[in-house]
Amino acid sequence: MLLFARIPSQTHEIRTQLPKLSIFLVVLVCAIPTLLNLLGVDFGTPQDLLHLEAIDGIAPDRLTDVLHQTLAGSFTHTLLEWSAFCTAIFTVILALAHFAIVRDVTTPTIGVALFFAGVMDAFHTLAADRLIEVVADNHNLIPFTWAICRLSNAVLAAVGVSVFLVAKPKKWQRSIGFVFAISLGCGMLAYAVVRWCATSAVLPETQFPDAFVTRPWDVVPLLLFLLSGLVLYPAFYKLYPSLFSHALIISTIPNAVTQLHMAFGSQMLFDNHFNIAHFLKIVAYGVPLFGLILDYIYTHRTVERTNAELSREIGERQQAMDALDKTQKLLQEKNQDLQNALDRLQTTQAQLIQTEKMSSLGQLVGGVAHEINNPVNFIYGNVIHTKEYVEDILQLLSLYQQEFPDGTANLRIAIEEIELEYLFEDLPKALDSIQHGAERIRQIVESLRNFSRLDESASKMADLHEGIESTLVLLDRRLKNRIRLLKKYGALPQIECYPSELNQVWMSLLGNAIDAVLEGDVEEPTIVITTDRPHQGTVRVAIADNGCGMSAEVREKVFDPFFTTKPVGKGTGLGLSICYRIVEKHRGAIELQSRPGEGTRVTVTLPVGRSSAKKR
Repeated sequence: MLLFARIPSQTHEIRTQLPKLSIFLVVLVCAIPTLLNLLGVDFGTPQDLLHLEAIDGIAPDRLTDVLHQTLAGSFTHTLLEWSAFCTAIFTVILALAHFAIVRDVTTPTIGVALFFAGVMDAFHTLAADRLIEVVADNHNLIPFTWAICRLSNAVLAAVGVSVFLVAKPKKWQRSIGFVFAISLGCGMLAYAVVRWCATSAVLPETQFPDAFVTRPWDVVPLLLFLLSGLVLYPAFYKLYPSLFSHALIISTIPNAVTQLHMAFGSQMLFDNHFNIAHFLKIVAYGVPLFGLILDYIYTHRTVERTNAELSREIGERQQAMDALDKTQKLLQEKNQDLQNALDRLQTTQAQLIQTEKMSSLGQLVGGVAHEINNPVNFIYGNVIHTKEYVEDILQLLSLYQQEFPDGTANLRIAIEEIELEYLFEDLPKALDSIQHGAERIRQIVESLRNFSRLDESASKMADLHEGIESTLVLLDRRLKNRIRLLKKYGALPQIECYPSELNQVWMSLLGNAIDAVLEGDVEEPTIVITTDRPHQGTVRVAIADNGCGMSAEVREKVFDPFFTTKPVGKGTGLGLSICYRIVEKHRGAIELQSRPGEGTRVTVTLPVGRSSAKKR
């Protein structure tokens, strides 16, 4: 928890380096065993506790304990090696998950290379424990296969990084085939090395206890790790900065210290430096894993910050509109402010649809509809009285004309200039137009309020047709005179639901259907909305279009977060994912049927009562 506690959460820049505290802890963990050695602590495992000539003199109940004590070094070795292998497994799993989300082949390629280095570590352990058949004895097999594994680890990681230093990975960026090819190549190399070691009767001598360099074979991996940490990994980080690539640089610290303990310290199997090196190898595998985990944490916190900032911006807009309402004094100023509010609403709606944050859209639309309703009611209510006043004035002017037909010269000139006769005819029409416009705005405001249902945060009984119709009013501009809309409504009961959330579902599904028919080069674009009641306890809403349809590959991923077929900048791939979660929250089901060239049909099935559906 200490490593994660210092992760910053209030910054907007993209993090590409591990926290300094975590780097310090890696260095500290590498130094602690040596410091403890200086204080007299020995991490070696005692050997030669059991001699064959002494077996007859040991009681049978004591013999098992002695055997376990004799094999303590082998047990410790197995535990450490298998921990390193498990860490490699977790690393490649997270790397492949990262590829599935962002389609960046750099992470899984290097992850696969580290994994197959771990596979060779697993063979090293299985061979040492005689769980697979080998020819050579452990005295030569364990140190030799250790050196080969470490050499393979350094080479595979260096090769994986070098591929992206000399080539352009953009053409492989979304290619699962490239990742598979890298995996196959690493796997075949690991198998070839494993096969050769297992079938070799005589392996080279790798331990020289009396020499300054006790394990010369471990010097080569040491030099490769230093080369990677000082040259290759920094160059890779410069081209592809990320937490994972930075973690590769930091991982060379425990890798290099591991090789120092083996090359210049370990003199025999399971001694002090042997066990320290095997422990530090786990740390070396764990650093890239930590980098991937940290990347997921930063991503999650970025999403949370984005949502919080969006909510704050909506609140600020709401406060601004409230302030504008208080400062309005004249009828003309109120009309201008109303137009500005509508413009801001359209801009905000476009931004929300662009990021597909439909839940925030409901709050904004409901609040603005409430604020618009007051000035519109003021306009609509005063138009009636204004018409009456104007009619009275016109009648009075008509009476003046009757009583004083000639008038003065100035009056006759003024009457001609203002075209009084035309004014008598046109002014009532203008007032009627204003009244019709105000009535239309009231209808739109009512549809916005029905769509958002801001005052209905709790579940309640609601009419699905009402929500669909409110959504269609908001989409009228996109539908009108362009798309043929067919409604096949059945008799539906009211259902227990969250109305505003279901309205978001209808908005997203109908918006996708409109995009499909308008972009699909269809002779007669058509959308069909069908509602029925397949069972006593459920209702069903189907939205079908005759657009371009979807391939099988697209259908499999259409509900995945961040998956989209739209051009860059026109969709984030969250719309159908949000719809899926809303329907799932209502204990319902959403199904999609589509074929290329045959259109798409999305069916939403909901229980009439959520509580009863939950019990079933």
